[in-house]
Amino acid sequence: MDNVVIDDDYDHKDDTIEYILENVLMPDDGSCEFGNLRELYNCKLVHSCTCTSQIKCCMDKESCCHGGRFKYHHSIVGKELVLKHEIDLPAIIECSDLCGCSAEHCLNRCVQIGPRKQLEIFNSPLYRSLGLRTMIDIPAGAFVCEYAGELLTLAEARRRLKLNDREEVMNYILCLNEYTNVSEAGSSKKLLVQSTIVDPSRRGNIGRYLNHSCQPNCDLKAVRVDSPVPKIGIFALRDIAAYEELCFHYGGDDPPTTVPSNAKPCLCSSSMCTGVMPNTTI
Repeated sequence: MDNVVIDDDYDHKDDTIEYILENVLMPDDGSCEFGNLRELYNCKLVHSCTCTSQIKCCMDKESCCHGGRFKYHHSIVGKELVLKHEIDLPAIIECSDLCGCSAEHCLNRCVQIGPRKQLEIFNSPLYRSLGLRTMIDIPAGAFVCEYAGELLTLAEARRRLKLNDREEVMNYILCLNEYTNVSEAGSSKKLLVQSTIVDPSRRGNIGRYLNHSCQPNCDLKAVRVDSPVPKIGIFALRDIAAYEELCFHYGGDDPPTTVPSNAKPCLCSSSMCTGVMPNTTI
């Protein structure tokens, strides 16, 4: 069993922002909600695989309880792992140091390794702000980077959103909702929601520089490695050409049904542009 070290050489141009490699907890506010978040953050997923093969190790779900989510693709950077788009992906769980497989041969370790190379923070003329672009072609399904920052409680997220609105500063808070149907005895199915709230405004990685688009070239996926709290992985929705700006839809799978009076104009200029930014409500 081997530990995988995050390979991330990027940095911020703003010295007031702390660069972090993966999610960290918000400051302790003494609340019960924070205590629950901290307990979840410190938990370990003990369900591990026992794969010992050195050929296509953890490549499929038949040989690995976690595998079957990635496939090999030959691209400009050589052979790399990409998501299988031909199937409706269930939850993505990568192998970890708790598994029997070797990190050297395992084909189910992608997001945990760190962001892809040849990404550049630049001044986006379209959005008139900093953005993130790729310097080389990216194949569909390829991992771009994690959206990492401070993990927030619901109460703290709402407090920061109000503060951002009052001070008219850019909002980076992202809420990823995961929905699960659970059957209970003697009743119909119940929909459970797990929300992961991340704010990279003060502490974050390069994921914070992706702008919104109503017709994005990237998408978000919940990816678990060894914790119940998922990493928010950003993946290419389609083949992306060199020097193309990277973006995702800020509304995700929960687009607003109404347009608020204080909605900010959208600058994406796509053919599917709604004209306004998604409303961030938590």
